[in-house]
Amino acid sequence: MAQNRYVGENADWTKAFVADPHFYEKPDGTPFGVFGINEGIETIMPKLPQKRYHPDGDDIYEWRILFYSNTTQRVIGDADFYAVMRILVTGGYILDDNGENVLIQALSLTELDALMRRAAAADKK
Repeated sequence: MAQNRYVGENADWTKAFVADPHFYEKPDGTPFGVFGINEGIETIMPKLPQKRYHPDGDDIYEWRILFYSNTTQRVIGDADFYAVMRILVTGGYILDDNGENVLIQALSLTELDALMRRAAAADKK
């Protein structure tokens, strides 16, 4: 089993982008939430968004992460939040964890693309 690997030492949370959720509805009216990760930017992401965010009092059961490239100025794609987080945690991409949030290291375009593809593949299983 893969282990969580956090650096923690000298992690600077003050310069990181704080990912805020955006909420959408599927054609059937089911709400879902989306967070973004941008190329080359450290990101603060909640660990359990379903416990923190309840727009209009609704429970949100589906969460996604959208990957954006600053180099190409386009969306690369998206994948299931929990599949992405598992890969980030076990892959050593988490710089620190304060209990409620994680600090994700800045990722290159190649890393974002690989992460999205791995998470999408895991999501289909």
